[in-house]
Amino acid sequence: MKIFYRHIFLGFCLIFLSGVVTLAESGDMIQPTRTLQSPEKMTGKISVFSEPPGLDVFLNHSKIGKTPVIAMEVKAGTYSLEVHNAKTQIYVMPGKSIRLSLFKNKFINVKEPKKEKIQKPEKGTLGTKPAEPIKEKTGYQPKYDSEYWPLKPNGPIK
Repeated sequence: MKIFYRHIFLGFCLIFLSGVVTLAESGDMIQPTRTLQSPEKMTGKISVFSEPPGLDVFLNHSKIGKTPVIAMEVKAGTYSLEVHNAKTQIYVMPGKSIRLSLFKNKFINVKEPKKEKIQKPEKGTLGTKPAEPIKEKTGYQPKYDSEYWPLKPNGPIK
């Protein structure tokens, strides 16, 4: 009797799976909107500077221009970079940028400047700083002479 129930259970499982496969092949299921390797993220940027400017830049033995080369998009991967007589290997990470500078025939990795975060004013404010309390001035207090002529253009009062 147990074998009979097992066969019935297996039959229902096979019918269920065949229905799922039929639905998947018919296109009624929701198609994915993104993949793990989206084409947008598979590129990086290279910027190459030199002193003096105007030197030829080669990427994998192909000329890409003269320095400065700014934010050139390339596929992620390892490249051979040659500027003038200096050569180096670089790795471009997806979504990242590399900034290199050639100075005295040596490559220098230039760090990207940090972007300052701009704080948005809270709702209901005009974006101005709150008024600071007025502090009494201490220390040097200039003394004004009533006879000082710039304060009295008509001359001193006597």
